[in-house]
Amino acid sequence: MIAAILLAAGSFISVAELRGSIDPGSGRFLIDAIHDAETSGAEALVVRLDTPGGLLSTTRDVVQAELSAKVPVVFWVGPPGARAGSAGVFLTLAAHVAAMAPSTNIGAAHPVGVLGGSGGKDENGKLEDMARKIENDTAAFVRAIAERRSRNIDWAEKAVRESVSITASQAQKERVIDLIAEDLPELLQKIDGREIEIAGEKRRLHTAGAELRNVSWTVRDRVLHGVANPEVAYLIAMIGVIGILLEMFHPGTIVPGIVGAICLLIAAMSFQMLPVNAGALALVIGGVALLAAEMLLGGHGWFIGAGLVTIVIGSLFLVGHVGGGFWADPDFGLGWQVVVPVGAALGIITGTLVWKLTSSAGQPLLAGAQGLLGEIGEVRDDIGSEPGRVLVHGELWAARAIEPIATGTRVRVVGVHGLVVEVAPLDAALQEVTVT
Repeated sequence: MIAAILLAAGSFISVAELRGSIDPGSGRFLIDAIHDAETSGAEALVVRLDTPGGLLSTTRDVVQAELSAKVPVVFWVGPPGARAGSAGVFLTLAAHVAAMAPSTNIGAAHPVGVLGGSGGKDENGKLEDMARKIENDTAAFVRAIAERRSRNIDWAEKAVRESVSITASQAQKERVIDLIAEDLPELLQKIDGREIEIAGEKRRLHTAGAELRNVSWTVRDRVLHGVANPEVAYLIAMIGVIGILLEMFHPGTIVPGIVGAICLLIAAMSFQMLPVNAGALALVIGGVALLAAEMLLGGHGWFIGAGLVTIVIGSLFLVGHVGGGFWADPDFGLGWQVVVPVGAALGIITGTLVWKLTSSAGQPLLAGAQGLLGEIGEVRDDIGSEPGRVLVHGELWAARAIEPIATGTRVRVVGVHGLVVEVAPLDAALQEVTVT
């Protein structure tokens, strides 16, 4: 016992935390954490997990890294209230030691909505061929994992085929996980002395009293994981829309248009990592087009109202279970708490821009030829048989007149002919007033 304590005192445990979806960013983080734990000589890698699900391709990559790891990998679904939903089931089952905190749940790994809103079923209630192939492949995948780790194979298959979900206590009874622990210190105490098999060899864990070292995210992984959040991706897309609308309001400003285009490109990249409903996306694009139509054509607010309704409805269904390559809980996506404020902001901004455009359209033109007519300037070069020059609006213009006008005379613009203005001297009284 004393020898085990002394051995643990000199060892350390790598601790990685994953909250959110399983995506390229978080997947790379977990794989790198496993490799770093191997090379640094960690006693074990503990992953604190709370996920609604994620990409199948990334999940397979992480599971492969877990099954071939040369260091003990421990997955703990925690803290209380956390979940290992959908794709998280595969990661938890693949760990050498699977644990959960009280008041957590695991399950619902069925690839729902493979073919759209019908859930992949035809009129007779049978799965379509493609959906059935994906389900069978996924079931075989999870059975292989459960068999490798000596877990409940039947329950693992039910999680895929029937979307069953169970609590931590039920998971322990069903041999889905190994133990329940309230927190990390309790987890390390309970797994201390546990014997596991790595690469065909038995290894005993010495985790009690070991030093904990947190695994840091790289900037790249953090950014990829952040933009894979549907709410973040949606907000970036709407910022891009606002930038484009501002550029339409004042063409040539450049900055809003560039920022908007960059945001839309980032959003497009983010949506490629999410299960996006093509029909809902078309609704959102159509709503944005209606907002633009209000600015360009005018619709007394009707285009704005129709556009906002279309955007809100499309946004609520934009991210969900629509792809066979993505496993997530039903609540994964965009909620009212994000969509409604964004819709309200779009309405206010568009309404303000339309009001500004309408107001400016009713004002007299102050630029170009019409803006110069009637303006007062000063002769800078004598005007005689040859055109001279006058200063108007802070600019020098070529000028001609019916009669010669000397330098320094105050004149009024009475005509504009291309790049030449026609001027006439102010009468003496008006000259005196304007000079004074």
